[in-house]
Amino acid sequence: MTTQESQTSSLSTAIRSVPTRSNVETGVPGLDEILGGGLVRGGVYLLEGMAGAGKTILSSQIGFHRVSQGEKVLYMTLIAESHDKLLGHLRGLSFFDDTAVAQQMLFVSGYHELMQDGLDGFLKLIASSIYDYRPSLMIIDGFRSAREFSETELSLSKFIHELNALVAAMDCTTLLLAPLSGNEPHPEHTLVDGLIELNRYNDGMRRAREIEVHKMRARNHLMGKHFFRIAESGLLMFPRLEAQSAVPQGPVDLKTRLGFGLPHLDNLLGGGFAQGSTTTLIGPSGVGKTMLCLQFLAAGVARGERCVYLGFYEGPQRLIGKAEAVSIALTDAYEDGRLVIQWQPAIELAVDELAANALATVKRIGASRIVIDGVEGFRDSALRTERFGLFLNAMLHQLRESAVTTLLTEELPLYADPGYARSVRVSALTENLVLLRYAETESGLRRMISVVKQRESAHDTSLRELVITSDGLDVNDGPPNGGGASSTPGLLATLHPRRNT
Repeated sequence: MTTQESQTSSLSTAIRSVPTRSNVETGVPGLDEILGGGLVRGGVYLLEGMAGAGKTILSSQIGFHRVSQGEKVLYMTLIAESHDKLLGHLRGLSFFDDTAVAQQMLFVSGYHELMQDGLDGFLKLIASSIYDYRPSLMIIDGFRSAREFSETELSLSKFIHELNALVAAMDCTTLLLAPLSGNEPHPEHTLVDGLIELNRYNDGMRRAREIEVHKMRARNHLMGKHFFRIAESGLLMFPRLEAQSAVPQGPVDLKTRLGFGLPHLDNLLGGGFAQGSTTTLIGPSGVGKTMLCLQFLAAGVARGERCVYLGFYEGPQRLIGKAEAVSIALTDAYEDGRLVIQWQPAIELAVDELAANALATVKRIGASRIVIDGVEGFRDSALRTERFGLFLNAMLHQLRESAVTTLLTEELPLYADPGYARSVRVSALTENLVLLRYAETESGLRRMISVVKQRESAHDTSLRELVITSDGLDVNDGPPNGGGASSTPGLLATLHPRRNT
């Protein structure tokens, strides 16, 4: 064997003998998914963020979660708030465990050693504390002080290198907390195993908290920014929906049809919508979109299915009352849980949180149908509206992969509006499109319905009248009385702009 072959063989043996680092779950909802599975035991992670971004709460939440797993945690402070003040603030959060303080959650101040002996003295304190307490997680709060006390970048790099070697040898995962440094590079950015940033997004008067993972060794983390909020339970993180991969749930039976329970309408649809398909009901205000959605849900619960309604404008009681007024029976299904109504007023929405809750509900109850009533409530109230198209596409994709049949409603202007334009036309994202409109007859306005497209099925494109009475909904076989009824010009102009020329 040559010298080169011997060296290669020795290197391969050394690589195989290196133990695989175990995973460290953070216990923060959504964070492990963003991180690509969690932290790596013995790694060093820099957590940066502006004042008030949530660094201390996040690190403490992770710390108390590790304590709940029977481990010890060392919380070391530099120039930061006092331990009494820190504990006083944390006591208001549900993850805080007063009995663990000074037993499994240990607090040490390194300010004196750093001031007196610099980085060398601080490193000695860290080493002695790890040897004495044997923590599995160490948090160093106020790391900016260590940066400021370093005489040169080389001395700080040396400190980080020695800290890395120390905590790796002791299997002590370490979080370094520091203020946001902007675009200014620092030696620790290249030397740590992970760089995580907490920040705030500003849009006029609106604010939202966001997390971004810039670097994560040994992890396939989710790229980009993700929304989070601070609640009584701590930080709740919601991975950006379009950054996730939908997991296929198995083959979808396209022969299975889900209808409205209205024979004439279901005949137009060739028996109903294909299972797992998505449909847009599009039309002006008051034309019957919500009523049709409620009828679709009622048909589902009548077949023993479980259904979800997600809306933005009417609360559950008003919605149920509206359904009962036209003989759509939903009260029993709502009360016994076969129908779940999620009502979110159209205010400043965290669309990722809203979608996560809806998808979790669908999975929890095993729903086969979902209605998203008033998709403009999503669009107009969401922060970062420029990503709405990708977001909605990702959400619909996850519902398809779960074989959930989806109805969305989208509103059109009643009359032609030259200023009407949407960056995202929801109907373009769905397989099926049902158009509702008004028609002018000698006796007044009539509601009209037609199936514009249906990708997985043959369908009848005839224009029919939608009738809503106290006895229920129905679709007439032919056009309304009076024959030459004219459709509202605003709708046709919106759907077919070239007709204006």
